[in-house]
Amino acid sequence: MFIASLGAATAQSNVDIGLYQDNGVLEVKVRPEADFDGIFSSLVFTIRWDANSGATLGERLQEVPAAAYMAVNKSGNLREEGSTRYMVYAGFGMSPMSSEGVSWRAGQEYTIARIPVVGQAEFELVNDAYTADKNNNGNFYAACGGADRTGIIYKGLAPSSEDGSVLIQPNPNNGRFILSFSNEVKGDVTVEMVNSIGQSVYNETIRDLEGNYKKEMDLSTQSAGAYYVKIKRGGNTSTHKVIYR
Repeated sequence: MFIASLGAATAQSNVDIGLYQDNGVLEVKVRPEADFDGIFSSLVFTIRWDANSGATLGERLQEVPAAAYMAVNKSGNLREEGSTRYMVYAGFGMSPMSSEGVSWRAGQEYTIARIPVVGQAEFELVNDAYTADKNNNGNFYAACGGADRTGIIYKGLAPSSEDGSVLIQPNPNNGRFILSFSNEVKGDVTVEMVNSIGQSVYNETIRDLEGNYKKEMDLSTQSAGAYYVKIKRGGNTSTHKVIYR
């Protein structure tokens, strides 16, 4: 039997997952809720995108030490459901991360895999009806020391180009958070927030904005779950996921 070297308490914490995009490469990151250096034993996640975009995913890239303590590979072939494409990934670990000189720290992000993108699309880490089907078995899952430690998908959406000026703090949150960004070229900016089924719960247009935008947002009258902030400026729209729990 393997035991995490940082003690039983750390083995009981969850591991969250996020998806980023940097210069045409998706980055899959995990974020532990507590310190851990034992066996990261299992990981499953699914990436979804629009088949009509024509975009595809290349072969995943992994570097040491992540490649040593959590080797991730495609689980089956590319799958299509209507106009949506899915790619399921799975990984397994057999030895303590400490043997690779790795020690996770609570709240820090760690890149597990990098996946090149061909073309442009909005890629998303998802748990949906398709991934939940037992025949597809693609819901996000994480295990440490052989025990289920599945947390949340804290950043699911990776647009074709990330806008690093947009900050959502904190995220996840209790329904209240600060949204801030900058608009370098003077013009109208629209901020809209929609729920997971596309219903608008907030909409604001700021006329002739030039400089910084900062606002305290409040979702506490809404149901907990995933929301998306859509920011339209200069003819472009960026989308950012918010987790209210």
